[in-house]
Amino acid sequence: RARRLQEAPPSMSLPHALRTPPERATPWWRPPVAARPLAVAALAGLSLSLIHFVTLTEFPSLVGSNELVALIVLFAYFLGLSVGYLVSDRLSVRQLQALGLAAYALHLTLPFSTRVLAGTLWRINLQGDIPPLVFLVVLLGVTPLYAVFLPRLIDAASAGEEAPGGDGARLGWLYATEILGSLVGLALALVVTPARIGLLLGVHLASVGALLALLSRRPARWLPLCAVPALYLALFPSLDRRSLEYFYKHRRGFREVTLLASEFSPYQRVDLFRARPRRGKKSATYLYLNGNLLYGSGSLHVHNLMVSILPGLLPATPPSMLVISGGSLDAVRYLAPRVGHLRVVELDETVVRLARRYIQEPRGGFPAGWDLTIDDGKHFLGSHAGPPFDVIAVDVPVPSYLQTAALHSDRFFALARSRLAPGGIFSISLSGSLSGSYDEPRGDDDGASHLGHRVMAGLLRHFAHVAVVMADGQAFAWASDRPLGLDDPALAARLEAFLEESHGREVFGAPRLHLLDDATARSRAAGFAPIGEADMQVVLRLSVNKLVERFYEPTFD
Repeated sequence: RARRLQEAPPSMSLPHALRTPPERATPWWRPPVAARPLAVAALAGLSLSLIHFVTLTEFPSLVGSNELVALIVLFAYFLGLSVGYLVSDRLSVRQLQALGLAAYALHLTLPFSTRVLAGTLWRINLQGDIPPLVFLVVLLGVTPLYAVFLPRLIDAASAGEEAPGGDGARLGWLYATEILGSLVGLALALVVTPARIGLLLGVHLASVGALLALLSRRPARWLPLCAVPALYLALFPSLDRRSLEYFYKHRRGFREVTLLASEFSPYQRVDLFRARPRRGKKSATYLYLNGNLLYGSGSLHVHNLMVSILPGLLPATPPSMLVISGGSLDAVRYLAPRVGHLRVVELDETVVRLARRYIQEPRGGFPAGWDLTIDDGKHFLGSHAGPPFDVIAVDVPVPSYLQTAALHSDRFFALARSRLAPGGIFSISLSGSLSGSYDEPRGDDDGASHLGHRVMAGLLRHFAHVAVVMADGQAFAWASDRPLGLDDPALAARLEAFLEESHGREVFGAPRLHLLDDATARSRAAGFAPIGEADMQVVLRLSVNKLVERFYEPTFD
């Protein structure tokens, strides 16, 4: 690389100010590299660290984040670095400045431009282009610029006279300086937190502006860029709101959308908005986590009803009940007045706080007399030393993350069984239908059905009796060490009594319930192995299934 640089025309090298001057004998502690190249390396590391954090936080939600989407974004990010390394010695200074200006202009529009582009693709029915759009923006627009500097600085340093320590010393100082800049960026991201993503992007713009100034022979020309981050921060709240409303309006096909709250928690992006569908329905409140709908659709209301609410009403006496997750707090609204004691364990305090403020309290009459624990469900059950629970409900969505998939594992079922009182009920969704047997085709819903069979197999390993309830095509399992003594008429009567007493028909509708007989449920789980904690490839399979379903076979609730 150094030989090519020496043979290259002057336009291919860095400005004279960025070259390392001939070295004299210097103490070991004094860097054998000029201050300006070190500043470039530090700013490149800082900028790269900040944009890395923002990219992994913001971009996956456009696709509906899951483990697969996070891997795609991460792959594009590191591939973009490779692109930067590949072209680093092929760019003249003018070309490098042009690349820097183009990247600066793009980053000035983030994250608003990508949301508007994604929303527009949904609007014109080209949503299948969104995953490659996100990949290409990260690959070509986000990361290559910052990978250009270090190789060029090393080349420029190698072109100088030999210094104490030689090229290895220069290389070590430049790498160490870039890594130090990256660590500063990471520390800044941790201190500022994702909750103030606009501030992180403002600091990032200031850092990129300083990089562009250092590339110029006359840095004063770039002084006007100093005002841009301040203007960006002033406009960020309005642009953030408008771009989110535009994206969700066209993502879901709503007539109008009003954003209620949007926050980054330590775990995920949380968006709540009020929207009116195009089909003449009333306005409703919707809760999204990382771009995935958690609350607001009819199928999700039925999920809450069957996983947490109705199982809590089955025991003859008011039970002591544990709900794991359930961040929308619908279980609290309907169960707190009806059970002996209710405890909700939720990992993300942000979800509970925003759901209570924007979903439950506006509806009025939100009950007291329940306990909230902010903790991981597995950790809570593992460390629980109190009385056993009469009902444990796992109210989590389809397990497209390793953390939620672990709540469907064989080991977790054994733990939950140990924390249940005699005759207690363990409730969980089977993530789709439980149709067919091992040898029969599973149809279009092959990923979800396959998961349901494996969850059912895990339940049957630890519980003597597992009642499978079908509700509007969705399958739910109520497991116990004793028969529940239910049939279709008794189940329908309990549901009807609850809907009448709670005036819940407007929320839950009138789902049709059907109990699979025990022999049929067991036969459909035959041949499937329970999910082990080291057997989490099911998450990637389900993620692929959801990605294809969302963008290439789109349906709306």
